Amino acid sequence: MEEAVPESAFPRNPRFECVRGCVACCTGGPGYVWLSDADADALAAHFSLSRAEFLERYCRNVDTGLGLSPSLEERSDYSCIFLGESGCTVYPVRPVQCRTYPFWESILSSPESWAEETRHCPGMGHGPAVSEETIIDAVLERRQNPPILLPYRGEAT
Repeated sequence: MEEAVPESAFPRNPRFECVRGCVACCTGGPGYVWLSDADADALAAHFSLSRAEFLERYCRNVDTGLGLSPSLEERSDYSCIFLGESGCTVYPVRPVQCRTYPFWESILSSPESWAEETRHCPGMGHGPAVSEETIIDAVLERRQNPPILLPYRGEAT
């Protein structure tokens, strides 16, 4: 049974509207863009590659302590490998992590977490109020599409 999303876990009537072209969430310090199975398949199809070819060409495996998880490669300035001059070059098939931002459980966990994130995202606190249903849908989409976890070499699958 899936854990319910407590209503109190997110700010009341948060305002958010992605500022297209801002790309603040695609740049900055080092980080990870984790891929779910569905993300890897959609991105591979977008490039007409096999899943294995896509993961080899555009991802790095990160040791999570539980296994290896593919994360999108970053450029030397830590921007996303798919960030182009006019924004995301894979926008229609962008990973669930990107689609659901800023409605991640870690950001929604407290008013302080939400406030801290607003310092990095110019779309937070602006635009229309976001419904509780939209927020819950984003949280559930992330839960239903967890990052790929590959076993360490030599471990049974």
